Amino acid sequence: MSESQKLTVILSPCNSGMCPTLYSDETGNVFVQGQKLSSQTRETISVSDDEEVVQIAPEILSYLKAF
Repeated sequence: MSESQKLTVILSPCNSGMCPTLYSDETGNVFVQGQKLSSQTRETISVSDDEEVVQIAPEILSYLKAF
């Protein structure tokens, strides 16, 4: 993601910005905000150093299923 990239909220169950949120950018890419995995859990899966896996709330998945 470039530093000048602007993200727009698609879905957020709260207004604080401190909860699971879906964002999009001007090119249609989608980004998710969620809790980081514990280091112990992360060690059990194969993820490259430039990627991250996050835990997201079920309401986000319900929203996606509606498409």
